[in-house]
Amino acid sequence: MKLNFIIQNLKVLLFGMLMAFFTLQSKAWGTNNHALEDIHQQVYFYLKQNLDQQIIDPLINVRPLSAHVSLAQCQSKLQLSQRATQTLAGRQTVLVECMDPAWRVFVTAEIDGKISAVVARQGILRQAIINPSDVELRAVPINEVRRGWLESVENVVHARAKRAIRPNTVINLTMLDPPYWVIDKQEVTIITQVSGLEIRTTGIALSNAMQHEQVEVRNKNSNIVITGIVIAPNTVSVP
Repeated sequence: MKLNFIIQNLKVLLFGMLMAFFTLQSKAWGTNNHALEDIHQQVYFYLKQNLDQQIIDPLINVRPLSAHVSLAQCQSKLQLSQRATQTLAGRQTVLVECMDPAWRVFVTAEIDGKISAVVARQGILRQAIINPSDVELRAVPINEVRRGWLESVENVVHARAKRAIRPNTVINLTMLDPPYWVIDKQEVTIITQVSGLEIRTTGIALSNAMQHEQVEVRNKNSNIVITGIVIAPNTVSVP
């Protein structure tokens, strides 16, 4: 009888210990799940805040951490930082750090969306001067944009096409040559120095020319062809 009594008490004690263990584990798992959900949300809003000024309607898919990752509930403000990246879209990695208790974890996310880019409205010939009617600003899917794309039409207009550009092509810096400051058959200002005095007349450029290049111009008053140096847009200096 005494032995049975001892065995029965041991069973009760063991059952109590098991219940206490599972209760503690349940609380720990609940804390871990809560921590993982908090990390997921904070990474999402961190990326969204960084991308809202660069991407139109960003699509952010934060990859959930494995349920096997054990993280205690952070008692301090989570610190988030992003690894240096040359791309806006695709896979991004965010470092999440807690100071109390100390732990760190890397979270990845897939990003998609659109960005503003200058696009050719029509075909542009090689070496053609790009006019305002040739291009426009559009919202373009990120996967169609290459490094060096341009977000301002003003940075494209008057530049020269380094190669032929097809309609609906996103324009980037590699497609452009510097703009001409003097345009063939367009009017220019001719500046000449005579006895310390600056004399200005008008003329017609006889070819295209860039900054500091030589160009022939025809004086509108005398009809004489002279050679000068391009010193400013539509301005030629004649020694």
